[in-house]
Amino acid sequence: MKILINCFLICITYTSFSQSKELVILDNNSKKPIDLVQVFYPSLEIGSISNADGKVKIPLLENEIIVSHINYIEKKFSFEFFKQKDTLFLIPKTNQLDEVVIYNLDLKQKFKEILENSYLKKYSTKKIIHNCTYKETFSVNDSLSRLFQAQLEWFSKNSLFKSNIAIDKQNIINLQSVDYSKIIELDNSLASSKAAYIENKLFFQFTHLNLLLELLINLTDDYEIKSIKKNENTNTVFFNATLRQNGEVIYNHKNSLIVFDKDYKAIKQLKFNMIYDTDFEDDISKIYNIPYKKKTESHITELSFNKLKNGKYSISYYISKLKGIIKTENNTDKITSEQSLFVTQSRLGEKLSKGNIDFDKPFYKNLPNSLKNENIKILLTENEKEFLEK
Repeated sequence: MKILINCFLICITYTSFSQSKELVILDNNSKKPIDLVQVFYPSLEIGSISNADGKVKIPLLENEIIVSHINYIEKKFSFEFFKQKDTLFLIPKTNQLDEVVIYNLDLKQKFKEILENSYLKKYSTKKIIHNCTYKETFSVNDSLSRLFQAQLEWFSKNSLFKSNIAIDKQNIINLQSVDYSKIIELDNSLASSKAAYIENKLFFQFTHLNLLLELLINLTDDYEIKSIKKNENTNTVFFNATLRQNGEVIYNHKNSLIVFDKDYKAIKQLKFNMIYDTDFEDDISKIYNIPYKKKTESHITELSFNKLKNGKYSISYYISKLKGIIKTENNTDKITSEQSLFVTQSRLGEKLSKGNIDFDKPFYKNLPNSLKNENIKILLTENEKEFLEK
């Protein structure tokens, strides 16, 4: 299989519900807001996720609710209890009496066993449409210059990537509406920074877990297990490793983690902290024809799964956050590019025949002004609201 390594890497709407609820989710100890908390109706396959301010919006439906996060103890709530709460407190997993083990584990063998023996049993590979919120931010020197959020339908046999089929044939995207969109016009010396983005084809490749496992098996070595946290339902493995291509180090995993189920038959969540070991590359801005140098410093990817009603795992969210440096004749700029895909509903057994997103264009150039949405599913942070109001 040819593997690409690139630095820049219910059909129902909430308007049909009579009520929705906004609440904030905090750490029980520090009382600080928690980002990326999943609030999920398992029997309906509907959910939402908290923003960096800990705020989340979800329709009120008379069903049991599960609240979960990779670092916190999962909670289940009855509808009657949940609808009365404005604030939820989650207990960090470090407060549990988990067994913390440090020893050698053959991670490659575990990955191989999942791919060869349990992948098709554990992960949904049937046709499915996900209703999603797609969000993209781009910052230069910690200042936002691009922010947009859109609602879309995403069709994919999402857990099984096939290397012999073009990514835009395996993934069909139908843009439904735009929540927010703002791009600041930068001066010419920053034109190269403004133009940077992660290619759609690359982004959607890495929403497929089997591709990530093949990278971990075929191109990654020097595994070092830092620790393994065991509890009743999961094994969380913290590790370091090195990815090489053609004998050259591309990046190093630093304290990355993978959450296996209790039997190591499936992966429920992963977070890769990748530190790049590359030099500056020469390039030319496509907008103003300005020569510049670029370098990737780090890349964080996070992929999480929930179970569908059929008992198989399916993607719940995917996040890609890239940090780098761009040098022009007059400036040295630190850039941060983040793309997020949050699944708010899954419709098993359905398929899109065609979409309206061109995979060869930056996502923000696929956003028409005519598509507007008045009912936002994933909330913005206060900092993002201030940026839109400027």
